[in-house]
Parts: sequence; structure tokens; C-alpha cells
Amino acid sequence: MFPIECSCCGYAIPIENIKQDQKSGKTRGFCSHCKKWFPILLPSIRKKLIYLDQWFFSAVCIEADKLASQHALHLFSKLQKLKQQQKIFVVTSEIHSRETAAIPEEYVENREKLWQFQNDLANGFISPNSEEVFIAQWRRILTSQESHDSFPTADIGLVNPHQFEIGVRIQPTNNWQLKLSLHQHKARLPEGVNQKMGVNQKIREVLERQLENTFNCRDVFECLSYVRALWSKDIRQGIASWRQQRDLYLLMEHIVNELEAGRIPAIPAQKELAPFYRIVKEVVQGLDEELTLKRWLEILENHSANNLCAYIRIRSALEAALLWKCRESGVIINKPSKFHTKYGLSRQNDIDHISTFVPYVDALITDEDTHNLCKLEVVADELKQFPCKIFSMENYSEFDTWLDNC
Repeated sequence: MFPIECSCCGYAIPIENIKQDQKSGKTRGFCSHCKKWFPILLPSIRKKLIYLDQWFFSAVCIEADKLASQHALHLFSKLQKLKQQQKIFVVTSEIHSRETAAIPEEYVENREKLWQFQNDLANGFISPNSEEVFIAQWRRILTSQESHDSFPTADIGLVNPHQFEIGVRIQPTNNWQLKLSLHQHKARLPEGVNQKMGVNQKIREVLERQLENTFNCRDVFECLSYVRALWSKDIRQGIASWRQQRDLYLLMEHIVNELEAGRIPAIPAQKELAPFYRIVKEVVQGLDEELTLKRWLEILENHSANNLCAYIRIRSALEAALLWKCRESGVIINKPSKFHTKYGLSRQNDIDHISTFVPYVDALITDEDTHNLCKLEVVADELKQFPCKIFSMENYSEFDTWLDNC
């Protein structure tokens, strides 16, 4: 470790007088000789970014599966050591906080243990949800600030995860507590009663409709084209909804003027906002709105997968693989708990982990079913475009070896 000296008098600064704010990334030292704080510029060192899905965290903390926990604890010990050596940076996300909040009240001790564990391993950082990453990717594509193959960690809320760490680190803890409280509150809302079952029922309805619509698809790749067309349709509807809302705001001034003049104007009916309205609004905020929307529509009409954001490319491949797998089996699972795991909310969270973070991290560990889904040709073709390595319990030894080379 290199020595830190006061920028004014050159006095050697002990480690305990160095404070590093994890949120701002700023580091300061206090000189007991000058009695002043001064900024310290620390170098960046290339750390490996690792994403562990909820299954791995649960295997370490809750130990529901003894064999899984045994493997996970061994790897966790190695991860802790590498983190202390500043060779890795562990990424956790709002998807984790959403899943942690879903743990029932009777297991509150496990829930508290799990969120504290995640918070400590990630130094208090929580990456945003999939929607925010989706927005960041599209803004970059539409403004041509970066190439389609560039994935800065700022997209996932990390300004500089590679910064050298030293001294006392000020680690935020409120982030996790606020996120957990928010998700728990949503689950307790009157319309959120039995929320998991309600979401799973909607997923089932979508799956049944898509199975019916892909009856004539000859293979999984035609199924993929169908799924991507749905994504494009959703975005186009979001754009149309944004334009309608904008035009309505412009019309309001005319309506007010007519009313002030004693005339009764024709007031258009308020149309329901499309599901992607908020995303479109966030993407165009601060940009040349019409120019951005025109370019976006041109990209969607191009029908080239390479022009789509990484999140859509990966997620649509996983959705197509899952849809095709369901179609080949010929039945949709009726048992609620099994449907939840295989196709429902639990599986959708797994897909979110992969789709959102594969472009940004060096390694991602997931459960065996999701890992097997990633090996299918339609998904593997997309994932091979990214350097991220995907591991699960079935190839723990490979992950172990990969960590040895960090």
C-alpha cells in the first residue's frame, strides 16, 4: 500500500484518518498536523465484476439446501478474500431487494440476515431495476454517445467500481432498508393482496396467448422473431402514447383561452396511457424529443436485432426459449408453486438478472435451470456477444478455478 501524505505539509496520514465516501466516490484525509481535511485522488485498478443471483445469496444465508450451501459457503469465503484484496467487485441490484422483500413475515430473521449480507458484500450499493438500465441503454443508442457494444457501468449505477479503496469507508445502509420497505409496502396494499399469485396469473395469461399465436412457428428462431416484434410494438405504442399526451398538454392552453373568452371548447377524451409511456418519457427527457423519437422508430422499423438494446436482445431470446420449451412440453404447469418457479415471477426475476447484468459484469452465477436455459442455441447466440461467464451449481468447480485467476 502506497503512503498517503498531506498535500499541504507532507505529513504522513494514518489509515484511520482517511475516509472514503462510497456514494460520491470521494476520498479525504485529515492531517492531524495541519488540522485540515484534504482530497485524495486514488487510482483505478481493474477489478472483476461479479453478479450473484438471489439463489446464491439464499444458499449462503438461509442454508435450505445443505449441498448447495456447502458449495456456496466455500465460494463465498473465496469471494470475501478476493474482495478484501480488491480483485473483485460484487454487484447487487434492486431485483435482489425485491426478491428479499418477498420473503414472508414468518421468516423475518432470514430476510434481515439476507439483506444485511447483500449490503455488506456490495458496499451498500444497489444497482437500479431493469427499467432504468433499459432506459440508459436506449438513451446511449439514440444519442450516439457510445457504440452499441459499449456498456459503461454508469448504466447500472456504478460510477467507478474499479477505484482503489483505502481507509474508513462510509457505507450507506439506508438504501437497502428503503428499498425493502417500499417493496414490502407494495405487497401489503389492498390491490397487492396475494400479489405473487396475481402476477403469476397474468404471466400465465400472456403465456397462453403467446402459445396460441406461435402455433405456426416452425422453430424457436421464428418464435424469437415473434417475441421481438412484440417488444417493438410495445415501444411504438409507448411513443404514440407520449405524443398524444404531449398534444393534450399543448391543447390545454387553447382550452383555457376558450373558457376565459366565455366559449365552451371541445375537450378530447383522456386516453389510457400505454405501458411503455413512462419509459419513452424518461428516454427522451432533455433530448430533442421529435428527432429522438423519429430515430427510435427508424431503428424499430429496420427489423435488425443488432440495432436493439442489449436488454431486449437477451431477454427476448430467453423468453423465446422458455416459450418454445413450454410449447414442446405441450402443457402449462397447473400447480401454482411449480408454475411460479418454472415460468412465473421467480423465473421472470431470473431472466431479469441475466438480461440486465450480463453486458456489464465479468461473471454471473445463477441457478441450474436458468443456466440450462442459457445454453440453448437461441440464447447462447446472444450471450456469446458478451464476455461474461455464466456459472451455476453444476459447474461450481469452473467458477472456483475462474476465481483463482482473478
